[in-house]
Amino acid sequence: MKEQELVEQFKRGDREAFEQLYQLYQNQAYRTAVFMTGNRADAEDIVQETFVQVYLHIRQLRETSGFRSWFYRILTRLAWKKGSAGKREVPDEDIAIRADKAGEGDSLTGLLQKEEREKIRQAVENLDEKHRSIVILYYFNEFSTKEIAGITGCLEGTVKSRLHTARKRLEKSLKEEELYWVCKNGLSDGSGV
Repeated sequence: MKEQELVEQFKRGDREAFEQLYQLYQNQAYRTAVFMTGNRADAEDIVQETFVQVYLHIRQLRETSGFRSWFYRILTRLAWKKGSAGKREVPDEDIAIRADKAGEGDSLTGLLQKEEREKIRQAVENLDEKHRSIVILYYFNEFSTKEIAGITGCLEGTVKSRLHTARKRLEKSLKEEELYWVCKNGLSDGSGV
């Protein structure tokens, strides 16, 4: 069944449709909340509260085609609220890495990919809340800049500007990390330089 049909049924009071929407959104919502807050317990609370808000206010949704953006607007605002109230915890292992691990062997390529993902995750974690949420929504949830503008309540130009700034900060952070690693471990070509 299509998502839009599920939303229509849910708006008419069908609890089974709500359950199906929950199954459809729960994992990605949790992953997004973990990235935004850096805290798994907070992420669980945020996802739960998001679904409660969706359940209570579904009739306020005008366009069923806008459910996904509306859902993530609620989740993002709850994450911002929780993030500004609490301290960020750095997860010991990236949830995205664990999700991608199924089928990935312990090959050298797999280990290098895992290390790269970890560096990127850490760089994203170090961004301030406004830039981190834009990056997460754009790259991990694949929203367009227009959709992100609707979710965050910003102008599309602001979203583009924050995305550009975030990219530059990530690039700088990843270059500094690489330079630090080279200085710490020396060059591997044996030149001693």
